[in-house]
Amino acid sequence: MKLEENQFYVLDAGVDKWLFTTRLEAINQMKVVVKSGNGEKTKLLCVNTEGDNWVIEQYPWKDIAFELIKESGDQ
Repeated sequence: MKLEENQFYVLDAGVDKWLFTTRLEAINQMKVVVKSGNGEKTKLLCVNTEGDNWVIEQYPWKDIAFELIKESGDQ
C-alpha cells in the first residue's frame, strides 16, 4: 500500500476494521457499514506517518458530514 501525503485511514467498526489510502475511500466504506446497520460505534482514524513519531487522530464527524454533503451536491 503506497501512502499519499504520509497518511492513511483506519475505519473501525468494532469487530471489523479496514485500511484506506484516501479519506474518500474510507468514507464510502463507512456509508456501507452504516447502511448495513453496524454504524453505532464506527469511527474513522487518520494516521499521519510523517517523521519519527506517528500521530493517530480520530477524524471529526463534522468533517465527515461536510464530505458527504459535498459529495451529494456533485450528483
